[in-house]
Amino acid sequence: MSEEYIEYWGLARHPFLLAPDSKMMCVTGQYYECLERLKYAIGTNKGGVLIVSEDAGLGKTTILLKLVDEMKEEYGEAFRHAFIHHPALSPAQMIAQITGSIAGIEPHEDKLKNLILLKDALMEVKEQGGKSIIIVDEAQMLCESHDVLQELRALINLTHNGEYLHTFILSGQRALWNTVKGLPEFWQRLPVRYYFIPLRVEETKEMIRFRLRKAGLDESKEVFADDALEIIHRFSRGSPRTVIALADLSLLVGFTNQSDRITFKEVSKAINTMSGKGDTMPYVQTERREDRGPSISSLANIDRGTEIGRGYEKQNLSFNGRESLEQWVMQYGQYARPIVTVVVMIAVVLLGIMGYRYAFMPKKASTVAVEAGKKESVDKLAVESKESREERTTEDFGAGKAPGSSKEVLTVVEPSRQKAEAPLLSGESAVRRGQQSTKNEVAGPAREAVINKLAANIRTRPGLDAPRFAMLFQGETVKILDETSDDNGEKWYKIPVLGRKEGWISETVVTLK
Repeated sequence: MSEEYIEYWGLARHPFLLAPDSKMMCVTGQYYECLERLKYAIGTNKGGVLIVSEDAGLGKTTILLKLVDEMKEEYGEAFRHAFIHHPALSPAQMIAQITGSIAGIEPHEDKLKNLILLKDALMEVKEQGGKSIIIVDEAQMLCESHDVLQELRALINLTHNGEYLHTFILSGQRALWNTVKGLPEFWQRLPVRYYFIPLRVEETKEMIRFRLRKAGLDESKEVFADDALEIIHRFSRGSPRTVIALADLSLLVGFTNQSDRITFKEVSKAINTMSGKGDTMPYVQTERREDRGPSISSLANIDRGTEIGRGYEKQNLSFNGRESLEQWVMQYGQYARPIVTVVVMIAVVLLGIMGYRYAFMPKKASTVAVEAGKKESVDKLAVESKESREERTTEDFGAGKAPGSSKEVLTVVEPSRQKAEAPLLSGESAVRRGQQSTKNEVAGPAREAVINKLAANIRTRPGLDAPRFAMLFQGETVKILDETSDDNGEKWYKIPVLGRKEGWISETVVTLK
């Protein structure tokens, strides 16, 4: 299987093995600069070098292996090196292992004898015009072992005729930087320093393409689509080790699906697999929401990977249990694609009809409320006016005036009409003020949200049936441009994506700031 999926993509060897391989390393950007500094430190006998990375998997070990390869090519037999991969040793064990590597003999149990042997071997290389380097990798394991650090500091002091006999290279993760900086006597002996940071998106793309070319891919062929490379970078956060693992898994997914290229779909399935969710049956899931029971999202995501960034939980469903359901899907899943296509087409037509009716046919709720208020006020005032006329007519009759005098009736009716108009104007003004207040609230300061799931899909419109065109990852901050609710009552936020597009994201995968 492994060889088949490599051959399927037209490759002669594996491009994305996790083991450090200096021959597959893309030496550009910060890696080129770091390699040049290492050569500078060795060539000018600076004594010590400190290499630190922001996180694990940023390529420290690989760049050191690349250095060793180039030193061997340049100096041949006149080059000696010791590479300590696991430094959790006692001071005596550390000296013994370094001595054995540099001198090429079995070290003694006595630390003093080993130090003498080590110095003699280093002086022999110096007389031959060669170079010696001592590398301690994963040195963050020594942050609490100050006795070992002090032993290594003293090891740098092996000199002859005013020159260092070797170049000492200490490599580790971020914690090592602060630990060594807290030891001034050690920090000062490491004058050449370099700090690795995560890759930029352009560097991630360049690294993947470089490895594919080194593995034998034809120059005219592109395996990864540009959007797939961007998703790999965003999920990996620029960590080369994660990039390599995800790219390799995406090749396997593409081979399984017999794809022509690696696109968003293949990378999405690979991410699910890496996250432990699997992708063998992505279209049968259960979804639990607040204040709702479990519902089956059946056939919703067929052939598009699973919905990333949502809290799916497996439930004991009907269909005679989960196993029976899985068997049913495996048997009849082939008919899912046309069913989904028909459902999506019907949904699009219904949404179009609903949008037309909403835009052109019904009145706004506020207008209906105002008209109802007007009618109620007019009816009430009409009743009051009639009662006033009756009372006035009774009073006039008692005073000897004609009960049918039109002039007196008009004097009663006109003030009532004026009173009836005043509440209407006041009501309309209140409605306008309410509308203005709503507009002011919408136009207030922009809100932001943080992605709280491992990965979240960005869709072209609100709703789980909408196509996905991008993906955000945990910890990223987005600006909310608008919000709405879908037919199920779930809230969706409109956000800018990559500075060029706008999309919608579900409230279930974000936390409002």
